[in-house]
Amino acid sequence: MSTTSIAVSWISRIAITVAAISSVALITMLVMYFQEITIPTLVMAVSLYGLPAAFILGGVVVTYNIRQRRRD
Repeated sequence: MSTTSIAVSWISRIAITVAAISSVALITMLVMYFQEITIPTLVMAVSLYGLPAAFILGGVVVTYNIRQRRRD
């Protein structure tokens, strides 16, 4: 395995982790909103910026895989 493949593997793992954490934060935020509890800033920020960041990282992985398959 090349170092680039290892890096892409880590990027995909990070993207999955960020998406999972952001999804949990989003669910937490919605539950707190409907219970009329003040939402902490950190939970709001993670739910707001986490999923787009995960999708961007996922796009990087997909783009790299497409590029590698075209080379082969």
